[in-house]
Amino acid sequence: MKIKINTILPAALALILPWLNLFSTADSINGYTLEFYWKWGCASLVLYTLWYVLLASSQIEGKYKTISRIAVVSVFLFLIYLFFSLMVFKDNTHIKWVFFGKFASAAILFSIIQYALKASRDIARLKLEKEQIQTENYRAQLQELRLKIDPHFLFNSMNTLRTMVRSGNLHSEEFIINLSNFYRQTLRLNHSSAVSLLEEVEVLKSFLFLMQMRNEGKLKVDLSIDEKWSLHLIPTLCLQIVVENCFKHNQASAAHPLEISIRTEDGFISIKNNLQPKLSKSETSGYGLENIKRRYELLGITDGIIVEQSAEYFEVKLKLM
Repeated sequence: MKIKINTILPAALALILPWLNLFSTADSINGYTLEFYWKWGCASLVLYTLWYVLLASSQIEGKYKTISRIAVVSVFLFLIYLFFSLMVFKDNTHIKWVFFGKFASAAILFSIIQYALKASRDIARLKLEKEQIQTENYRAQLQELRLKIDPHFLFNSMNTLRTMVRSGNLHSEEFIINLSNFYRQTLRLNHSSAVSLLEEVEVLKSFLFLMQMRNEGKLKVDLSIDEKWSLHLIPTLCLQIVVENCFKHNQASAAHPLEISIRTEDGFISIKNNLQPKLSKSETSGYGLENIKRRYELLGITDGIIVEQSAEYFEVKLKLM
């Protein structure tokens, strides 16, 4: 079991500081006598107690907390001074103000160390709170993304289904099944920051089938996923966002279909499409590549997304975790 620094540090300081002081005195030159160990033990006990007196006094609140803390520590040091003068040193000539000064210096040193430890804990707590807020923020964004897509996507899908039913299309039932699967999966995954590539691809397959039915003859998809990457993680719904961007920013026709290639390679999943830009620019939703990049950073991945573009194609690579 890992020992906390707040437990071991005061004990270590209480043992080491008196030993260094006594070792440097003339008494230690003649060897480690019983008196040497007696002084060492008393000083260590006092310093160990001093640590927790300072710790307790730091909890004092109020208008005069600084003065109150100094008063508490001063009283404690005075009592320690009396203890050493009566119990430890046989010769009162050893009792000088320099002795009081040494313990006062130890009190200052302990206060600085305790302040540094408290500051470190506060920074760690604030960092954790920030990450928790970011996590909730991205989760809310995922929820908002799903709700924003639902009305438009569902409306277009129902129109497609109505046309398929009227024309007696044999894929009508399969379309309904995939539409149902798509919504069921997005609802299930909505509360996860990251999911396995296998789960993400299952959602994507349903989405791609629906888009192929809506854009019959205008879409070509090449999906090639190596099974060895199937259990690696990816931020939730990232594949869908990237693939949606392909439709959003490109036009497609039977003569010039939109070609999308999705494949795993070297720890990444690549989404690549031929460039056929729409004449009018689409409105930015705020849930594009920058959102994906921020979600990777939240998960501790700085190089989670790579974008490459040429005159012929646009490619996005997402890192598998």
